[in-house]
Amino acid sequence: MAVAIEGAVIVRDYEGATTDHIVYKQRCDACVYITTKPPIVIFCMPGSTKMYGCYHTERFVCPFCGNRQKVRLQG
Repeated sequence: MAVAIEGAVIVRDYEGATTDHIVYKQRCDACVYITTKPPIVIFCMPGSTKMYGCYHTERFVCPFCGNRQKVRLQG
């Protein structure tokens, strides 16, 4: 089960036998704006380049209010 700690809304979460698939959209915590871009898909598996130990971080700038937001997911 994936958890959005900050800056994201989880659209879908699939737990497989070897990998977990997490689909999410970026969300600004300051103004609660959810991006209109397509959802982002990440894979949680040992040794992956995007996630380490089922923990994902990234940053973005909110197009609505200009807030620098951090995305943190744990799965």
